[in-house]
Amino acid sequence: MPRRAVSLACLVALIATAARAKPVEVTVQGMQLDPATGSPVVQLVERTGRAGSSARELPIWIGPFEAQAIALEIQGVPPPRPLTHDLMKQLVERLGGKLTHVEITDLRENTYFATLHLDGPDGKDVTVDARPSDAIALALRLHGPIMVAEEVFAKASAGRATPAAAHVWGLTVQDLTPDVARFFEAPDARGILVSDVEVAAPAHEVARGDVITALDGEPVATVEDLRTRAEARPTAEPVRLSVRRAGRRLDVRFAAP
Repeated sequence: MPRRAVSLACLVALIATAARAKPVEVTVQGMQLDPATGSPVVQLVERTGRAGSSARELPIWIGPFEAQAIALEIQGVPPPRPLTHDLMKQLVERLGGKLTHVEITDLRENTYFATLHLDGPDGKDVTVDARPSDAIALALRLHGPIMVAEEVFAKASAGRATPAAAHVWGLTVQDLTPDVARFFEAPDARGILVSDVEVAAPAHEVARGDVITALDGEPVATVEDLRTRAEARPTAEPVRLSVRRAGRRLDVRFAAP
């Protein structure tokens, strides 16, 4: 192939790559509770759908405090005292900055990543790493666009965005993501989060917010691991769970149903 043709092909490929990499603007459609886990979910929707297709949606699981901050702003309800995101807004404005946009940049190991883009008082672009929930809450307050990288839509549609959850022994359990771990004050915990406990649960000694670390003395790391082993174990033997609660290790025993 002639050199000019090769160069033209490379140029076309570079332009196509740049076009694919262009972030997509979204709006906050609302929030709901995940029926399986009870966790708040903020629903982002593509502002302008692609030709011949419907607007894409991106659900993001967030903490309850961030959900409250987003809901208050959407509903136009001023808090009695400034919340953290109200303070962030005042700091940006009074220091002479301006939020140009926020971008949800990546999805890795079931965790979203975001960046704040601000114009500093000297006109220089300032970028700040942030959780998507904080970025969304601040963008709503400062009326800045919310953008999502194209590859994030691809990763989310591949099924890597929803926390795994299940019901076992009267417990609602879910994989422990970093955001959820921080909310339950277990940043270094490894295991499975108990997000709800039924009143008549066989495992009634387990509490909401506990982190299950082992079943019958063997470590468990994911909901799928716990569910598979729970189904395979002998029902005649009592269940032995090791949990972490407020930094302490506890052992819970109960009869399998």
